[in-house]
Amino acid sequence: MRLSHEKMVHLSHVIVDALAGTEGARLTQPANDVRNRILAALREEVRRDAEVEARVRRKISSQRRNIPEGSPEWEVLFRKYYEEELSGTRGA
Repeated sequence: MRLSHEKMVHLSHVIVDALAGTEGARLTQPANDVRNRILAALREEVRRDAEVEARVRRKISSQRRNIPEGSPEWEVLFRKYYEEELSGTRGA
C-alpha cells in the first residue's frame, strides 16, 4: 500500500470526522490527538506492508529461473507469497 503523507493525514481527518458525526460515539481525547494516533497507525501499517513486499520480491527473485516482473507467473507468485507472508506475520 503506497500512501503519501498527505493522503494519510487526509484519511485521519476523514476517520475522526466520521467518528465525531456518529451517534453514540464520543472522543475521549482531543480530536488532534486522535488524528495523530491514527496517522501513526497508518504509517506503521505502510511500513509493515513495505517489509512484506520486500520479502516477497526476494522470494520471487530467488527462484531458479528468472521470472519477469509483471508477467502472469510473477503476479501469481507475488499474490501467493504475499498472502503467505501476511498469514505468517499476523499476531506478531
